[in-house]
Amino acid sequence: MKFLILAVLISIQLINVLSLDCYYNTECKYKYFSSKTPYENVRGDIRDSIVKEEGCEPISIWATIRHGKRNPGEKFAKNIKDILNLKDSIINSFEEGNSLLCAQDVENLNKWETNQDMLEKPNEITNEGYLELFRLAERMKEALPDLLNGLQNEDTLFLPGFGARLHVSAKSFVDGLANKNLEIKEAENNYSIAAPYASCGKFQTEYFHNPSIYREVEEYLKTPDAIDVRNQNKMKERVEKKLGLNISLSFKEVIAIYDVCRYSWDGIGNKPNPWCAVFSIEDLKVQEYIGDLEHYYRNGYGVPDYSSIFGKITLADTYKHFELAKNNEGKKIISYFTHATMLDMILVALNVRKDAKPLLGAQRDMKRKWRTTFLSTFGANMVAVLNRCQNGTQNEYHNVAFYWNEEPLKELCNQGVCSWQEFENIFKPFLHFNTDFCEYKWTIVDE
Repeated sequence: MKFLILAVLISIQLINVLSLDCYYNTECKYKYFSSKTPYENVRGDIRDSIVKEEGCEPISIWATIRHGKRNPGEKFAKNIKDILNLKDSIINSFEEGNSLLCAQDVENLNKWETNQDMLEKPNEITNEGYLELFRLAERMKEALPDLLNGLQNEDTLFLPGFGARLHVSAKSFVDGLANKNLEIKEAENNYSIAAPYASCGKFQTEYFHNPSIYREVEEYLKTPDAIDVRNQNKMKERVEKKLGLNISLSFKEVIAIYDVCRYSWDGIGNKPNPWCAVFSIEDLKVQEYIGDLEHYYRNGYGVPDYSSIFGKITLADTYKHFELAKNNEGKKIISYFTHATMLDMILVALNVRKDAKPLLGAQRDMKRKWRTTFLSTFGANMVAVLNRCQNGTQNEYHNVAFYWNEEPLKELCNQGVCSWQEFENIFKPFLHFNTDFCEYKWTIVDE
């Protein structure tokens, strides 16, 4: 009898502990999903962070912007579609008392409706993705009204790289400027500014499409930090136990649940996805680090020679346009629309967000600077603002303020503001870089 009472008490305590781990009432839900993070989850606000210096006026803007939130690719969409078929089984498992999920989490999952576009329109920009860039443009216009009100075509250059989602993102940005008549240029066939890496055969073959570059990811998957999360046997056993299913999940199906979690997280509406309840915070942190390693060794400091060159080729355009604007011959706004890869490469070219030691699979660096969640997420952007100033003696001078995701890029110059001489010292040498080393043109383009 005493044993029975003790067992009941232990069960009650276990239930209480589990209830504290419910997803729905977790105050600070983990909302960082590497490069698939909604922009709203991490952005600053250019209206608050814009540098205002007495005697200065902005005369030109140069920006590189990643496309807004998109649907998963075709392969991932298929995996997600398969896992969504288990929704009823998950709910039935809870009703039968086999699940470790909390009641409210299951109720939220039951009410969650599948966005069919996510499954049927691979890689297309979502409604949230449209709004991410639309609202970015609105905030920029509020921050710099004298420069961005009343724009005409001769004042602007909007150029997306190749692919429908980049053109849609460019359009959403232009719409946010409240002038739908502004022209959007067609992508150049070599993407020379928006994405010079995309047509470089040598880089695409040796790195971008070479599975061996992910060896640090493979090393990380062997560590105690990750093995319970990504090891096929241990992870699927843990997830199966939490869901209480009487079927065996494949590793691919568990990862598909993670994809549902992150692709369906509504950043603008501040609506977490109930599928995320399957994972612990530590699970999500491990998944995020895997994304960081992938970007680091494909686009970042893990391939510094390539990444730095491509980033400098793009940034050379900043110098060219600001030199013209400085001499009253430039445009008010120049904006390129590109992919996460290009944002990563720009960071390498500028030598910012660089860790003292390389990111490795052997151990996760909890305090790393290279976190793609804050660097190259959906809608990520670098914005440079050229200012013309006059001091008390009426001598004219210029400076350039830099922003990353609407926050000052403080690692550059004086808290993100460079004198013209500092700007020239950094950016003018970029004019000497080109893609002659590419050997041949890569023609399989990411749509």
